[in-house]
Amino acid sequence: MKTRKWILTIAAAAFALALVFVACRTAPRQHFGVHDLPSLGSIWENYFPMGNIIASVDFGWQGQHVADIGNPEREALLKRHFKILTAENEMKPSWVWPVREEYNDPARWGGADRIMEFAEEHGFRVHGHALVWHNQSPPWLNEDGVTPEQAEANMREFIEKAMGRWAGRIESWDVVNEALASWPTAEQAPVDGEWRNSLRIMHGQQVPWERRLGPDYIELAFRIARAVDPTATLYYNDYNFNSRAKARAAFYMVREINERYRAETGGTRNLIEVIGMQGHYHRGPLTEIGETNYDVAYPWPVNLADIRWAIELFRTLPGIQISITELDITVGNTQERPLTRQQERAQAIMYAQAFQIFRDHADVIRRVSIWGIDDPASWRRRGSPLLFGEDLQPKEAFWAVANPDAFLNNTNAFLRNPQNFIDARHWRDMTGR
Repeated sequence: MKTRKWILTIAAAAFALALVFVACRTAPRQHFGVHDLPSLGSIWENYFPMGNIIASVDFGWQGQHVADIGNPEREALLKRHFKILTAENEMKPSWVWPVREEYNDPARWGGADRIMEFAEEHGFRVHGHALVWHNQSPPWLNEDGVTPEQAEANMREFIEKAMGRWAGRIESWDVVNEALASWPTAEQAPVDGEWRNSLRIMHGQQVPWERRLGPDYIELAFRIARAVDPTATLYYNDYNFNSRAKARAAFYMVREINERYRAETGGTRNLIEVIGMQGHYHRGPLTEIGETNYDVAYPWPVNLADIRWAIELFRTLPGIQISITELDITVGNTQERPLTRQQERAQAIMYAQAFQIFRDHADVIRRVSIWGIDDPASWRRRGSPLLFGEDLQPKEAFWAVANPDAFLNNTNAFLRNPQNFIDARHWRDMTGR
């Protein structure tokens, strides 16, 4: 009798689990090898090239970054899906030249050189990041005690040495990074074309470059960069362009600088040629992340309608291109746990909607770069922001990017058999690089 009760209990439990399984529709996930997936680079190549970041060594923002170079699976993912590489950290001032006397230290420049060698060996294009920035810049460049004359000389020397080292090999550079206020207040909002009041304030004061050289440090940096490598395409790169006030400030700044430069040179080439829209987005209520978890998300949800608005504003500037330079989308503070299926679906929907917007403006979008390969290695890893998760397995976000329309139209049918919705040529082995 006890045996029969035990059997009935087990059967009831199994039936209950089956009901939960059916209700949740959480079928076991297929494990994909690198070459089992369609190539994102191939899918999007007729619209814009896809990019990503790369690291040559392990290093720590909270210790999570891992080297891509020398890791066969990570290298293979980069080769399969992406066309343009950006060094996440290894070309920044604090990395390559932290101490005034250590310019020739091979340990400092070696990582960036290895990235260049890898990229050129495998046919990647390279974007340089970043020359002039308030962050990750060593004190000797521009901190208190450095005279304006010395600060200008230091800026010139750093740009000349960094750009000059790879002149003709790096196709584009973030010349000035994040000069504008994160989220302009009413007092900082641009008025009648004036953008200088919208510049970044940190700890109650201007950033070091502005304290030394005034607002004109931005234009100065671009003029130096143009002289060092005339072949390079020059970017102004920033985030939070979902703030319409910030987008207007960038618009006014780029318009003024370019109009002055074209008038002086008598030509049509802009000094600032591309506006880089970083794309560190968050989907979900503010209460999910808290106001200080900056490694999870900038503390405000993003409305993609504001991103579309900014793109449509920037594209009215003569000759301007736009790049999505640092795309990642958090969807709540997962505390390093995997996303729930509900969170993963919400994130994938936002990726799909974002790529629909990018596709609609492909005529002015120079590239779209994802800021990292997989969640565990992301600087925002507590928000699980990327296309690949644990063990470099694709998330729903990957499939959403592979075919945004099909994903949004009938997500479950698409995910059951993506081959039905993605052209066969994108699945072919692309190991030639």
